[in-house]
Amino acid sequence: MPQPRPPYRVGPSEFDIDPDRLEVAVARYDQGKGLIGGNPERRPRWLHPLPPEPASVFRLLESSPEHRQRLQTFLTAAPLEIEIGSAYGEFILDWAAAHPERHFLAFEVKWKLLARLAKRSERRGLANLWLSDDDARYDLPRLLAPGSVDVFHILFPDPWWKPKHQARRLFVPPFVDLLAQLLHPGGMLRVATDVPGYGEVIQDLVEGHGAFTPTQPQLAARFAGATPTSRQAFCEETGRPYTYYYFVRR
Repeated sequence: MPQPRPPYRVGPSEFDIDPDRLEVAVARYDQGKGLIGGNPERRPRWLHPLPPEPASVFRLLESSPEHRQRLQTFLTAAPLEIEIGSAYGEFILDWAAAHPERHFLAFEVKWKLLARLAKRSERRGLANLWLSDDDARYDLPRLLAPGSVDVFHILFPDPWWKPKHQARRLFVPPFVDLLAQLLHPGGMLRVATDVPGYGEVIQDLVEGHGAFTPTQPQLAARFAGATPTSRQAFCEETGRPYTYYYFVRR
């Protein structure tokens, strides 16, 4: 029986952007500005041990060369979908189980959630799902070749409400550049948010990038059978509006 979860916070009614802070964040993006947990090259190795290899869980800077080779083989062996911010994993576990012909990579930076997700994946025998608690922004350009991803799922990303935390938000111009580089032509960026104003920011940023089409709501039919995330379930239970966006790589 699923364990009860604490109610979600809904945050302020307005979403702010500080252009000056955003400019600083973008200028320092390549230096790792805003990475969750700080520079992964300085992460204490003993803090949260991962399941022993050959489990399908990795940290890019801690996994053995053999483990990383297994990961690289996995990433290129089937059409690849990536979820960034899996939380409790309701969506990705069921989606991977429903599509054994595809491969999935999921990132969740909260270690306790990642550990729980890894146990659930192992119990279900999901050989087509790998997991990491690394910050995806660090790993993705080091793991993947351009045009190697079929779908990115970024469902209800943390808005990092305070302008001083703006560098931690996923959706800044360099991140959209990275998504455009990694998606193959015809690939999809699937995004959801319930934060007033954040959806408009994401839509303007992605649609303003020459690599993406405007959002195509009709593509929701492709995911009609997808299990809702816990955040979406919370929104539906409380009547909180949310929006999905479906951008296609030109």
